Amino acid sequence: MRNALRSGLPAAALLAAAALSPVALAGESKGRPWTLDDILTVPEVNEIALSENGQLAMYSAEIADLRAGKPRSHIRLIDVATGEQRDLLVADTAKSLRRIPGTRDWSALLDLGAGLQLYRIDFDGSAKPLILNPAAVPVGKADMSFPLGGGIRPSSIGVLDYNWSPDGKWLWYSQLRAKSEQRRVRFDEDVSALRSRRRSTIDVEIDYFLRGPDGKSVKMLTRPSNDRLATRGGGQILWRGDEVQFRIETLDGSAGGRFEMRAWNRISGKIRTLGSEQNLETVVLLRGPRGGELATTGLGDKLELVETGPDGDRHSYGRFAFTVGDPRSAGPKLSRDGKRLVLGTRDLVTARYGLALVERNGVKVIAGDRSLTRCAYDDALHFAVCIEEGIATPPRLVKVDLQTGRIGSLAPISPRHNEIAPLHIIPRAWTNRDGYKASGFVMFPRDHRPKRRYPVIVVTHGTDADDRFADPAFQWNYPVQVLAERGYVVLLINDPSPYQSEALMAAFKAWIRGNGPPGPEALQRLLWINGVHSFEDAVREMAAEGLVDLERVGIAGYSRGSQMVNVAITQSTLFRAASSGDGGYLEPAGYATAGSSYDPVYGGAPLSDAIDAYRRFAPSLNANKVCAAVLQQVASASPPQIELFEALRAAKAPTQISYYPGATAASDEAHVFYLPSNRMLSMRENIAWFDYWLLGGRDVDAPFPKQAAGWDLMARSRPDRCSAAPGER
Repeated sequence: MRNALRSGLPAAALLAAAALSPVALAGESKGRPWTLDDILTVPEVNEIALSENGQLAMYSAEIADLRAGKPRSHIRLIDVATGEQRDLLVADTAKSLRRIPGTRDWSALLDLGAGLQLYRIDFDGSAKPLILNPAAVPVGKADMSFPLGGGIRPSSIGVLDYNWSPDGKWLWYSQLRAKSEQRRVRFDEDVSALRSRRRSTIDVEIDYFLRGPDGKSVKMLTRPSNDRLATRGGGQILWRGDEVQFRIETLDGSAGGRFEMRAWNRISGKIRTLGSEQNLETVVLLRGPRGGELATTGLGDKLELVETGPDGDRHSYGRFAFTVGDPRSAGPKLSRDGKRLVLGTRDLVTARYGLALVERNGVKVIAGDRSLTRCAYDDALHFAVCIEEGIATPPRLVKVDLQTGRIGSLAPISPRHNEIAPLHIIPRAWTNRDGYKASGFVMFPRDHRPKRRYPVIVVTHGTDADDRFADPAFQWNYPVQVLAERGYVVLLINDPSPYQSEALMAAFKAWIRGNGPPGPEALQRLLWINGVHSFEDAVREMAAEGLVDLERVGIAGYSRGSQMVNVAITQSTLFRAASSGDGGYLEPAGYATAGSSYDPVYGGAPLSDAIDAYRRFAPSLNANKVCAAVLQQVASASPPQIELFEALRAAKAPTQISYYPGATAASDEAHVFYLPSNRMLSMRENIAWFDYWLLGGRDVDAPFPKQAAGWDLMARSRPDRCSAAPGER
């Protein structure tokens, strides 16, 4: 790969940057530049667990194994006093790492070759089966598998989830069970569910079990596969006396869903319903020190932290600039006496993750200069061992004093990434022409120089532009760090937060529940056009500061980000190159599988009175307005994705769709690519695409030379409908 480009920062931009608190300043530390291998091997730590005496912490780091061609989970043990750590074992997958109460051991869901099963792990790293289900169920986008969410890679699951009682004597766990009757005649809704089936799938049920102190297990109940809480969040268990409390989802015909709180009595074996709610926004159960459920409510720069008791009584702890219950933040922990709760927070302004210690009479906010994203706590809630990371700072283990808020370093997670000289990245907020604010970051080219304008790429994915390190949930296969090394300014931009106004929050909730108000036109304007205005106005603001070149503007995003990319290129003439990843939502063909979420956006099906709404807004029906060269990288090549590609080609817009296959012919790549070879190829393809259409150069490291050779023909036949200068459009 050719050398990184040299570049600089204009004086006007320096003045703007000086008013901000830089995340990392160029020149602060020496080191090497970023490589694509660095992006591939960023560790992802999802689990930490402390020993009962708090002297040891066990954690799991998932790291791409380039030689094996897949990610592997490394389970490590660290001495909290000295920071010394050692590797215990390596698994294909490790999840739900927890201490077993009343013992010196830990438990975890591990895939050691027999699918995901529940194991006991001791100090020496020996893993012994606790629950071994021989009838493990294949999951993921693969033939004869259960499609468990869009992001899970093809694998097998024996034990789906589990939870220990506080005394460690009782164990709740759930298992997937393939339905035995697969070959059958289907009717009505069962047939409709098959309309976009690409692979032969199986259906499952989820069995809940409770194992007692005698080692015997009792089946509590069975849930269907359309219960999203059972398949993805079943382990949110509350132990209340003789009852095991949990939430389930019941069908009510709405997109948002109806959810019930159930209690199963472990003595009588009877179950009762405690209450129900609609449109659940988080699966995390947050029980406060007053025995109620915690949540943040309201609008504005600060939200009210409220605890609601079983009888409906509300206690307000005050207003704070954070949200709680975000799955990206650290998990909650209630002290053994129930009088204190520590939980993860996400700052509304900085998009940084921290902690809040909640007691009956007050809240202590714990936050540093970087995010605390995963934590384990001692039982008394005196301290925590956490993962600390930032957008320019590799993850490391730290010890957090929950009384004083002091954060002390323990050990690095990945020394390789500490060798990289941090790029210059600053937090930024942009207010668009509609008055809505979008937060994010500006990533500068290394060694940028004043009085030089740079090509710019906007990268977006919902609300994931936050203070985390090279997170694939945000940047996907867009190698933003390497793009900055090569001379691009990269703007990492979030959707405008719905907490800003009643109108925006109402639109967001209408989309979730599947019906308005507001109506389709307002929903389109608030949830998509509003974001496009943020992108346009952010780029123009950076151009006014002398940093970016308006003739060389690109945009990239996957999933939610692909929606924004596809709307941006059809509703704006600013962008010259685009990369849309594994999306297709909003296209008419998508109504077949997502009708309930399309209804509030368009007002009905494409072949109905709602057709004018589709003509006005659906990207494929507005392809003749596109000025950008559009790359689609996909993992499944679904009808909506192909619909957009064919429409762009008919409109003579330069376009290419690239399908990345799974590990075998019987499987697909995951929504967030998991195969290192696919991630490497797709990152190189993105670099080559943007270099060609924004810089006018052919990248010698382009992964598909024959495809790149065809870009010249597309460039020559490109329509001149967008020939006016960006400032004149």
